[in-house]
Amino acid sequence: MEEVVRQDILEVLKGGIEALREGDAFRVKELSNNVIHNASIFQDEDSLGIAVLMYALSKTMEKGRLDLTEVGKLLSKAKAALDSLNFDEHRLAVKLGLKKISEADARLKIFVSSVIDQAQLKKGCKICMHGVSVARTANILGISRWELMQYLGRTTFHDEVIETVNVQDRLALARKVFGE
Repeated sequence: MEEVVRQDILEVLKGGIEALREGDAFRVKELSNNVIHNASIFQDEDSLGIAVLMYALSKTMEKGRLDLTEVGKLLSKAKAALDSLNFDEHRLAVKLGLKKISEADARLKIFVSSVIDQAQLKKGCKICMHGVSVARTANILGISRWELMQYLGRTTFHDEVIETVNVQDRLALARKVFGE
């Protein structure tokens, strides 16, 4: 694991533990976006795992049916393992966190699995926005390309124009480049 990724995940876990204590679902959701940039650059599963965990946690917190104590302990365990460079223990704690969220309530199980699926798709979309291919993103997330492409087709991020350049400026640049 890259050191910059480890540090960012540690910051997200620290913030997540604090937000859990305060019951701040919005902050947990925002924290899930903090590691997406690393996931797109380094294409690592650890950043994605934390992003999906935090997003799913925020969604279940909004419903108010989750005992935050157990999940908080798992976040603390994941942070401690990462502090001591025990990556396998960290990954296990993240997986257990997702499992704990999905097992929180029998009636909630269907909702949570749906939230986790949605979290994976949403985070996958964000990674694609950073320029990573659909195939690579689907592979990292462990979802099918078809699911991700269907989700991407329903979004409008590809319609957003970040910066426009008028025709005269483009023409002037082309003439400058080609020496006319």
